Amino acid sequence: MWRTFGALLSGVFLGWEVDHPWSGLTLAALLLVAWHLRQLYRFERWLRDDCRRQRPQVSGIWDELYYHVQRRRQRRRDTARHLVAVLRKFQEAARAMPDGTIVVDEGDVVLWCNPAAERLLGLRSPQDIGSRLTYLVRHPSFVQFLGKHEYHGVCDFPSPIADGLPLSVRVIPYGEANRLLIASDVSRVHRLEQVRRDFVANVSHELRTPLTVIGGYLETLLDSGDLCAQKWEQPLRRMQQQSGRMQHIIEDLLMLAKLEGQGERVAMRPVAVPGMLAAIAEDGIALSGEQGHEIRVEADGDLWLLGHEQELRSAFSNLVFNAVRHTPAGRRIVIRWYQDGRGLHMEVEDNGEGIAPHHLPRLTERFYRVDRGRNRESGGTGLGLAIVKHVMSRHGGQLRITSQVGVGSTFACDFPAELALARKVVSRGSGGLGS
Repeated sequence: MWRTFGALLSGVFLGWEVDHPWSGLTLAALLLVAWHLRQLYRFERWLRDDCRRQRPQVSGIWDELYYHVQRRRQRRRDTARHLVAVLRKFQEAARAMPDGTIVVDEGDVVLWCNPAAERLLGLRSPQDIGSRLTYLVRHPSFVQFLGKHEYHGVCDFPSPIADGLPLSVRVIPYGEANRLLIASDVSRVHRLEQVRRDFVANVSHELRTPLTVIGGYLETLLDSGDLCAQKWEQPLRRMQQQSGRMQHIIEDLLMLAKLEGQGERVAMRPVAVPGMLAAIAEDGIALSGEQGHEIRVEADGDLWLLGHEQELRSAFSNLVFNAVRHTPAGRRIVIRWYQDGRGLHMEVEDNGEGIAPHHLPRLTERFYRVDRGRNRESGGTGLGLAIVKHVMSRHGGQLRITSQVGVGSTFACDFPAELALARKVVSRGSGGLGS
């Protein structure tokens, strides 16, 4: 500023000497503008060359401007070098991961993948970079899973290049629209599950025969009517009760092993659900006995279901019998069967004690009990809800549980709408099957 003021003052002084002070001031201003324009031109060329050229030797405000721009550029270069180093380390770590890692954008276009993804899914880098992942991995369940944009679950399907190698894929969203896919080899888990299923099935089969023999001898002793049987009647009946409970556990374990060993698809046939629920309600009343539960059925008589009758009967009876066992005497149990816009629903509602919220996520685990003492006394095996969950999965539905302590519980089987059948249609198509 002092230099500019001095230059203008010098122009005024020189113009004063020739009796034209304003002309001298104008000339000095034009020279200052020309000098600044020249410096601006040099500055623009220096920026155009990305600051690689040596900066011009200037002083004053232009020297400060060159200094600050160059300093900011250097900071950006240092930051970029640091980010590149971090990215390189991340890629090296991702390449070393045993799980397949794939980065896709919002259009499912592959942006990056590691060697494990090439080994497990058959991708090739860099040839497949820029291609849609659903064009490269075409398994129907994976394509459907990726298209749902639901990131809370996993998708299990066989590897497209390694026969018999089961994979489990998780999707993790990050950034604005990108997604990270992690494909894991779960063959070891599958082998352990198969070993567990085989062990349970073999042990159950081995225990079934001796338990049947023990139960038969106990029944014979109790029915003999001699003095010895009368003397030991209470211990014998206790033994009979416990052997019967063990037989129920064995039957439920065999049912679970059967459900797990079969494929996801079942032989679908028309099932008269209203009649089935009426029969199960009668069995529930017999199980209630002196407890006097009020069991009511509210079912759409013309609504049938396409499914596996034996599996559905097992699932529905488990829900009804659980309600009878765990609802205080004299309370109400309502069985509903209806259809709405979301599909078909079978609900078992009671006004019992209810279940605390922290128990609900674990109710379908094997042998999980809210109250171990109460379940043992009521004759529950802890396997009923696990069976219901498997049956619903095989029918494309799900088990929905809602409960409130002190109010009651509702266990609902939700089926997809495409399994619905009208009784009249079934009657015409099967020659009176629905009559």
